[in-house]
Order: sequence, then structure tokens, then C-alpha cells
Amino acid sequence: MYTFRWRLKIISVLSMMVAVLIGFSFLKLQAAPASQDSMETGLTQDEADKFAEKFNAIFDGPNVDIADEIFSPDFVGHAPLAPELDRDGWKAYVEGFYAAISDMKEEVNQVIVSKDRVVLHVTYTGTHDGLLFGIPATGKKISLDGIGIFSFDKDGLVTENWAVLDVVGLLAQIGAFPPATK
Repeated sequence: MYTFRWRLKIISVLSMMVAVLIGFSFLKLQAAPASQDSMETGLTQDEADKFAEKFNAIFDGPNVDIADEIFSPDFVGHAPLAPELDRDGWKAYVEGFYAAISDMKEEVNQVIVSKDRVVLHVTYTGTHDGLLFGIPATGKKISLDGIGIFSFDKDGLVTENWAVLDVVGLLAQIGAFPPATK
């Protein structure tokens, strides 16, 4: 019989697998519209790696103003537990995480590129030392996996981002996920 913690780990792993499959399906099935906003030739792996380095640099401080360099002024972001975000809204979203996890660091685990899309698999780590989703600080260490799908314009700026974060796993780590009942 599985314990509650094992159930949570299984749910976390399954949710990340689903996120990866969705990301790959999106890249394979979603063709970029033929418009002046889509890239003519696509991104190279080197360009995608350079983007990943800049994106990662946002979390080295934090320095959310780097978003102004890599995100289009017309940027649209889709993030868990948030409304549709513009560039400033996305920056505020990241700052909200830093208010809750002040020592948060990001590690880019994998960079996948396809035409005008880049997928990043990232891991955020830190200590829950502030209010997070209405939950007071617990002092617990966290590790949060995420997948980000980024769409680029012809100038190499991000126009749209779809983020998938293992929020259930995060809530379980800080003791906020309700226990299973019999």
C-alpha cells in the first residue's frame, strides 16, 4: 500500500510527464502562423541557448528588468494561478515568488528548439520564507520543476510564454497540500 508521500511523488512525476508531453505535442503540432511576427528561418540551437542564459540571469538576483531585453513589448504570459500577464505583470509574478522564496535560484536543465519556439525545463530551489499563495512562511526547502514554452518574433524577442509549474508538488513540500482521507 502506498503512503501519502509516495502518492504525492507519483502525482508530481506524472504531472511533469504530462507537461513534457504537452510541450512536445505543442512544438510538433503547433505551426507558427505565417505573419510578419513569426520568424522566417527559425531559431538556432545557439540562439536558444543564449536566450536560456539570459532567461536564467533573471533569477540571479533577481533581475527582472532583463525581461525588457528579451520579451517583446506586446508579450503575453500564461502562468499557473495567474491571469493572462503582460511583460510588467510577468515581472511582478516573478517578484511575488521572490517575496515568498527570497533565496530562489533557477537551473535550466534542458533547452529544446523548434523554429520559433523554445522549450525550457527548469528547476527552482530555495527556502519558503515568505507568503506564498496565501500560505505563511514555513522555512522549508523547496524544489519546483517547470516547463516553459516560448514563442519568438522575427526580431528574436519572446511574444508569448506558456508556463507549467509543479504547484501540487510545491504545496506538498511546504505542507499545504491536504492529506488524503479514508
